[in-house]
Amino acid sequence: MKKIVFESLAEFLLESKKARKHNPKAALRNRGDVVFPAESKSVNDDKDHFPINSLAQARNALARVNQYTTAPSWYNGSLETLVKRVVDAVHKKYPSIKISQAAKKPGKN
Repeated sequence: MKKIVFESLAEFLLESKKARKHNPKAALRNRGDVVFPAESKSVNDDKDHFPINSLAQARNALARVNQYTTAPSWYNGSLETLVKRVVDAVHKKYPSIKISQAAKKPGKN
């Protein structure tokens, strides 16, 4: 009896997950200024990446992008272009942030 209920629940959850449609323009998904918005051709997973709404988020974006040693699966492109686009976007929005030469190199760790 428990097995049947569990299987029915699992099947229901799988079907409901398939039935959900993704709307990239939904208000919930709007994270403000991001380097890679969900609609970007560079993004595979329909999610926003690297928000830069504040100085803290911009610094965090610089730190996070330099943790990658290879291009992430959600990104269409090379690691070098990923790092360059994040660095350029942060510098454009917050020119007061000093970006070291090491931070401009991918895979700094």
